[in-house]
Amino acid sequence: MRISYLFNSSTPSSNPSSIQVVNTCGALASLLHDVKLVVPNTGFKTSLSKFYGLKKPPKLIRLKYFDKTPFGINYYLFSIFSILYGILNKTEVYITRNLFTLFLLNILKKKTIVEVHHNIDNEGRLVKFLYRNCDVFNKKNILKVIAITNPVKKYLLNNYKIDKKKIQIISSASSLKFKFKKLRKKKSYNIGYFGSLDQSKGSNFIIDLSKVDKHNNYFIYGGLKEEVIKLKKNISKNLKIYPRVPYSKIRENMSKMDILLMPSNPKKLKSLGGVGNIAKFTSPLKLFDYLASGKLIISSNLKVFNEIIKDKQNCIIADKLDTKSWVKEINKISSNLIKVNKIKKNAFDLSKKFTYLKRVKKIMDI
Repeated sequence: MRISYLFNSSTPSSNPSSIQVVNTCGALASLLHDVKLVVPNTGFKTSLSKFYGLKKPPKLIRLKYFDKTPFGINYYLFSIFSILYGILNKTEVYITRNLFTLFLLNILKKKTIVEVHHNIDNEGRLVKFLYRNCDVFNKKNILKVIAITNPVKKYLLNNYKIDKKKIQIISSASSLKFKFKKLRKKKSYNIGYFGSLDQSKGSNFIIDLSKVDKHNNYFIYGGLKEEVIKLKKNISKNLKIYPRVPYSKIRENMSKMDILLMPSNPKKLKSLGGVGNIAKFTSPLKLFDYLASGKLIISSNLKVFNEIIKDKQNCIIADKLDTKSWVKEINKISSNLIKVNKIKKNAFDLSKKFTYLKRVKKIMDI
């Protein structure tokens, strides 16, 4: 089948959305589909195979006119030109996360699968107007609406009255592969965080945590070099901060950790770019990578996370986002390794349900 994934974000890049889309397209390609990933002419000038570690990447189509991330009028123009490419390529099925692109595909009656990861509060005025006044999600050409979490599904059903048969919850996934190793008693543990350096995701919290818990070693991987330089100005000796690395290098760095942290703000969690609040809807990509690593996960208590992880079953949930509570949980580990290793193994086993191959088989079950 000829598939065009229309995606208006920098690729390749370390953005979680790019990582997910590329791995989804790679899994589709591994099923022998003819997959084209249509993107702006932005992102790193390197191959998808090298940056993401893919064995069978999709064909990357860069639209040369769009040499900057499409904002304003270019946001709408990119949708038009990406669809035109799809038509010239004789695309049989389109996939997109762009809501304006979906609106245009409906007009052209093109078979489409749409992924929705949050509400439309962050969209522009035109898109909000169209979705308030047009029955966009219920057109016959839409083969499937993919909701990344149950709250997203409920939001869509309550606000857009989508046919329940057409909407399906398909979680994110991980392409990382690890060998499971038991945690052993150590004088100090390596405690890591991989992801955005936005305060709502917990970077500042980890800085404070490392100052209180000087017994263990802390590591942060994420953000641009400029962001890292700012954060490094007031940190303790037991904390190391590094810029984000290509996805192909994540496994290497994650393997060095004993514990992985996800200290997200349960009340307000910003999306990429620092806008909006996705705390009710998010399904963070790093959660699935953390599960695949088989490391001990300590996480904030977000209701949406409970769709995947359970306290004392496959992770440890710290109820309060304060350093004392988290240090208390960390200090319990050495004296309870049998239980900790069972939690780790449960997480590792759970990750086998969330591979990209299984994800795309659900997507293409139409």
